[in-house]
Amino acid sequence: MKTIGFVGAGNMACALGGGIARSPETRFSVKASDPSVEACRRFERETGGISCESLDLLSADSDVLILAVKPQILPDLLPEIARWNTKDALVISIAAGISLAGMQAALGSHARVIRAMPNTPALVGRGMTVLVPGSAASAADLELAESLFATAGRVLTAEDESLLDAVTAVSGSGPGFLFAYAEAMIEAGVHAGLSREMTNTLVQETIAGAAELWRRSDKQASTLREQVTSPGGTTEAGLDALANKGLPETIDAAIAAATARSRELSGN
Repeated sequence: MKTIGFVGAGNMACALGGGIARSPETRFSVKASDPSVEACRRFERETGGISCESLDLLSADSDVLILAVKPQILPDLLPEIARWNTKDALVISIAAGISLAGMQAALGSHARVIRAMPNTPALVGRGMTVLVPGSAASAADLELAESLFATAGRVLTAEDESLLDAVTAVSGSGPGFLFAYAEAMIEAGVHAGLSREMTNTLVQETIAGAAELWRRSDKQASTLREQVTSPGGTTEAGLDALANKGLPETIDAAIAAATARSRELSGN
């Protein structure tokens, strides 16, 4: 049985660790290390009783190390992991902005590293994760990483690391964009005379239902949009207003800005 060690026990570690621990076909044991007592207690609850341990023990005992910490912590953390990683564990980083080359420079050119970009819906098992393997990672390493992140949602693999900047913008930041759109719809509904409580429910269920309809359909989003848009109807009137206000250009600008910021953080 392989041991999965989470360096950091925050929200994403809890989501992934809990998913791995709860999987009926799991073949992994789960551990974590975090200086926060509160984070460790939550991780223990989410994973069914797995407590945190010191970083040196975690690094020495794990077959896979998942770096679930803030990017600014990694420069000081990676040399410590390199010193204690006597099992030559596969290292998977979910920290934005730290490149494969940067990890290999700190861990050694032989290090088996993979970058992962999950998103927050992983907290409810509906995440979207994109993986990019380093040069020393094997096909078996990538398959293992895919099986781990599949416990929290869907997984895709990209060969070109530079694509992660756009992935970060679309799926990593995407939930934030959708929540901002939901906020705007709620405020518009209230302005139209609906109660805030009713509008919140209407918007929440409409977004969730539309997403599920799309998931279950073999149609493109553009086709589904056309099917709900009757000529001269209310949807057409609203879509015309969105187009006149520049919605497509606004969304494009948001994705471009998030992509550019991701490149800045990673030094690309």
